[in-house]
Amino acid sequence: MKTNKQKISNRVKEILNFLIGIYKLKEMPRTGLVLLGVKDPPTIADHTCRVSIVAWLLGESRNLNIEKIIKIALAHDICEVYAGDTTPLRGLLPKNNKKRKEILKRWIRLPLEEKQKRSQQEFDIEKKCLLKLLKSFDLKLRQEFFSYWLEYKKCITNEGRFFLQTDKIEGMIEAIEHLSKKEYVFITPWWEEADELVADPLLHIFLRLIQNKFYTIKANITDKIYTKKLKRELENILDFLLEIEKLKRLPRRIWRLLEVKSPIETVADHIFSVALMAWIFGRQKPELRMEKLLKMALCHELAAVYTNDLTPYDRILPKCEKGRREVFKKWLRLPRKEKEKIHLDHYRKERAALEKLTSKLDIPLRKEILQLFYEYRSSSTAEARFLNQVNVSAVLLQALLYWKKDKNLQIDWMWEWTFEKCEDPIILEFLDALKEKFY
Repeated sequence: MKTNKQKISNRVKEILNFLIGIYKLKEMPRTGLVLLGVKDPPTIADHTCRVSIVAWLLGESRNLNIEKIIKIALAHDICEVYAGDTTPLRGLLPKNNKKRKEILKRWIRLPLEEKQKRSQQEFDIEKKCLLKLLKSFDLKLRQEFFSYWLEYKKCITNEGRFFLQTDKIEGMIEAIEHLSKKEYVFITPWWEEADELVADPLLHIFLRLIQNKFYTIKANITDKIYTKKLKRELENILDFLLEIEKLKRLPRRIWRLLEVKSPIETVADHIFSVALMAWIFGRQKPELRMEKLLKMALCHELAAVYTNDLTPYDRILPKCEKGRREVFKKWLRLPRKEKEKIHLDHYRKERAALEKLTSKLDIPLRKEILQLFYEYRSSSTAEARFLNQVNVSAVLLQALLYWKKDKNLQIDWMWEWTFEKCEDPIILEFLDALKEKFY
């Protein structure tokens, strides 16, 4: 019989293998934009990051279960590790680029029977891929992920229905952001699909406000719940979401400094992986408030929209490449006062950036985001202390995946950094699994 320690170790190894698979989503571009020839389109992980935030902010206005809706968002596309990023137009587009683009100017309308058949085929493929991805998990964790994915695919709860509509809207915004006004004709399929699916009164108004922001033909909004106050709140949320799109295009600076060849991870990718790890590891700690932990994970790097991606080395790195390589040979052990000075400098910059970013949001929402950020940076709550350890573990895992491809990378110092930050038994066990996996 296996001892408890062996069982725990096997469980952590299974989680590690799952996360290594999930990290592939940072490399998988969004198919709809690829078909239109968009250069460097967002990845599935990029999309998941922002749609999780969209679902949270808009879901608050509908008094939905926010923990559940964030989990649905994080789980909704993980099957694409094996299934790939499919579109409703799969198999209907010609290979010829010119002919394909003509078809992409409109939404292909199929007979109801054909639509249902294709929808069931997609469901069956994605279900099979999801179960393959989750097969090594313990039963409870497997059931949890599968149930949230099912709520999204089959719209069997209020949160599942709301998120499906939110997902389509975020995809449409993504297309608008990456196409010029001359190319807006190609957004027509997104509009038609959204118009077909969006039934929630709040999201219907949000959809019309997107139209009014980007198009010359304005929508006449007559919904019963529509007020000047609601209009202002939704317009401010839209502006906020458009600003954080920058995180999808912002590469993680540490990989550039380490001279990683073709680093693909963006800040949005990193937020996605930290939120997912916070969920998986945090569920083993019932004393933590899961909703708060997930929100904090989604907030923890938002300031990078204006500050760019800060690192602990920013103040002391030499300009020459040779000098930088020497610095990265070991973890910097700075005097306590110097470390506090760097921490305070980063905090002030990020706090100012986050205040600017959230300045137009509704006051309760703005206060919540700023409070979550303060707790995270000051490690002043149990959720914050745990998330800080999850964060460095996520960075180390990404570093090891890059190191596996290029053994010349200077990442030994990251082990010292990680062990200096981490003390939670769950995280320490995960670090042991990393050592065993990669060395």
